Amino acid sequence: MKKYLFAGNWKMHKTQKETQQFFNEFLSKISEIDFSDREIMIAPPFTVLPIVQKLTEGTPIKLGAQNACWAKEGPFTGEISPIMLKELGVEYVILGHSERRHLFGETDEIISKRVEGVYKCGLIPILCVGETLEERKNYKTLEVVGKQLFEGLKKLEKIEAKSIVIAYEPVWAIGTGINATPEEAEQVHLFIREKLKDIFSKEIVENIRILYGGSVSPFNIKDLMKKPNIDGVLVGGASLDPYKFLEICKIRVKKEICMLPDYSAIPFEILEIPQKYKNIVIVGASPKSERPSYIVMEYLLKQGFKVVPVNPAVKEILGQKVYPSLLEIPSDFSPEVIVIFRRSDQVLPIVEAAIKLKPKVIWMQEGIVNEQAKELAEKENIKVVMNKCFKKIHLMSQKYLFK
Repeated sequence: MKKYLFAGNWKMHKTQKETQQFFNEFLSKISEIDFSDREIMIAPPFTVLPIVQKLTEGTPIKLGAQNACWAKEGPFTGEISPIMLKELGVEYVILGHSERRHLFGETDEIISKRVEGVYKCGLIPILCVGETLEERKNYKTLEVVGKQLFEGLKKLEKIEAKSIVIAYEPVWAIGTGINATPEEAEQVHLFIREKLKDIFSKEIVENIRILYGGSVSPFNIKDLMKKPNIDGVLVGGASLDPYKFLEICKIRVKKEICMLPDYSAIPFEILEIPQKYKNIVIVGASPKSERPSYIVMEYLLKQGFKVVPVNPAVKEILGQKVYPSLLEIPSDFSPEVIVIFRRSDQVLPIVEAAIKLKPKVIWMQEGIVNEQAKELAEKENIKVVMNKCFKKIHLMSQKYLFK
């Protein structure tokens, strides 16, 4: 069984005395944690690794390090060998953290070498990926994360699922107190899992743990861990407090919704009309992974369609820029199919705006019909399709709820 991983990254904090005090308090309470479905790891500074090793000996707590060289030994002043770490009982090594990338200039190539070196020495690399605020504003989240992921893992060939961990840490959320919403984090985690399938087998990928990091706290851990592709967290500031970290580590994981594990199970009617076209607009697209519009959009994107979401309340869904209205869609995008996820009393003005874009098809949900809107579109020789498959998809998503 894939175990959740709750990892603490102390960064450059805690002296030997402070380390002793932390574990005196934390270890006295670990009986409150159910270790049957999770692992707890702490990565302290190099200077206190031997102390932490002794303090945690005989406990379920795993030991991690915050970086490692790619070489076993050699003329690398200031670096630490994976073999030296292994000798101290280290099992996990954090690599490619945004602070290493942006403060110390570590490139994808250097990080790739570190990942390979750590892996070959029998330690588990935790590869960190994430975008800056500027990159996010420019809708480059998936592009940046995808590149960091591929470059970081490109030197690895055959692996076992338990031998690597990925941590998504949006740079703009680290140490700021502003964390990605559970929905935003889940979108990127799902993208990462799909991207990993370009590198490793599907079986391996399903068992790779993907952590979220970025202002994780006792207040947001429950909602984050509900998401199906969030397999744990990499905790910064909150891991320095034994009681806050304890509250995070002992949270009961209750997955509310499991993403459809096999997209071939989605009714084929979903492509009954769009299969003839490539440019799709989804009006009323939702950022919530359990909503039918999200599932439809995700599936269409995976099938290679160009999908433009419209929703005035959201800026990004599944890495795609969201437009406030149909009339604000870029002029160089010619929608062929416009899918409407709105109540019947909201459909008429949407159809009026849609007609100006001259789509081939307007696709509405069965049971949410506006006859006036339907007649208006048909007068313009636009085919109007009513399809029950949206309801089927919604029911399918409900099947995977864990009560």
